Amino acid sequence: MDLELNEDQQELSEIISRLLRDKYDAGTRDSILASEQGWSTEMWEQYAEIGLLGLPFSEDHGGVGMGFAEVAVVMEEFGKALVLEPYLATVILGGGLVNAAGTEEQKSQILEEVTEGSKFLAFAGYEPQNRYDLTTPATTATASGDQYTLNGEKSRVLGLDAADQLVVSVAVDNGVGLFLVDADAQGVTTDIRTQADGLKAGSVLFDNAPAVRLGEGDAQDAINQVIDMANTAMMAEAVGAMESALKMTSEYLHEREQFGAPIGRNQVLQHRAADMYASLQDAKSMALYARLAVSQDENEPNPNRHRDVIAAKIIIDQAARHISQESIQMHGGIGMAMEYPIGHYAKRLTVISQTFDDSDGLTAELAGLGGLIEAEAADLEPSLALNSTH
Repeated sequence: MDLELNEDQQELSEIISRLLRDKYDAGTRDSILASEQGWSTEMWEQYAEIGLLGLPFSEDHGGVGMGFAEVAVVMEEFGKALVLEPYLATVILGGGLVNAAGTEEQKSQILEEVTEGSKFLAFAGYEPQNRYDLTTPATTATASGDQYTLNGEKSRVLGLDAADQLVVSVAVDNGVGLFLVDADAQGVTTDIRTQADGLKAGSVLFDNAPAVRLGEGDAQDAINQVIDMANTAMMAEAVGAMESALKMTSEYLHEREQFGAPIGRNQVLQHRAADMYASLQDAKSMALYARLAVSQDENEPNPNRHRDVIAAKIIIDQAARHISQESIQMHGGIGMAMEYPIGHYAKRLTVISQTFDDSDGLTAELAGLGGLIEAEAADLEPSLALNSTH
């Protein structure tokens, strides 16, 4: 198994890195963030031009026909620059659900529009009373011939501000179904808020809102698969953000002088920076572990995919907390200034850790699944345990 980026992936990484270095420096990002829209239409068009919006979709549906590994490359580069555009919401979540659950006609129509940059999607799955649970939606669908109307409330909808169409999870047929609802349809009321990291999310109220069913049958497996992919994509983004935060901190330690010498000569700060580097390497390893878990051959799906993803997320959340907090502390007072980039990385890393789950919930869930390593694998025979003491 090749764990390094192949030539195509390296080239993709370089193309995105060059684009963001030229057009997405910290000052430009601040201007975009302060704008009314909060993200750049011009950059979205450029993502479409170089094929980023269609990476995971089949060429039959207007996409590029690559895989999740390439999506992870995009997200890591986006994390380095703290990209604001709704790539996660539209391509990975919304587009991923259409790709996983839609009919061929729906995929061809919707994914082609996503790929060309003319359609924005958002997944409305979480509900106020269910916290992170996606298996028991209270939102309902009422059928009238071939038409449906939805009633219910959704919360924490990422990319809601940009969305043209919502992919909504609904209790139907004794399971969970997915429905498409136009964001500006009658009976749809939205409340959009700005998160701590500057990105927007919101809640949606459906009051007899007209809807079209996405695919048919129970969609729970499709939802689980796409959320695992989205979680893994955010881990790649977090790795990119951590790498930039560590680089900025290292540069600051070499540039900031106190008592006539760079503060980076202080041995304690050197040790702390070395610990940050170790955390970053842990995070990179676990992001790769999760990527491999969700990228296995569709003909041989990984039965432990979800377990592997949440185990990786626990380690990455710990690394993100360590690196973001140390970065702020070692920058001193300037690290708290809104005009200085390091604080923005800390905020984004904090939001990532709370987006689809939290550390307490992940730890409890992993324990319920039996842990990452089978319990008996850690047991020693009594004789071996005895001998190990000599």
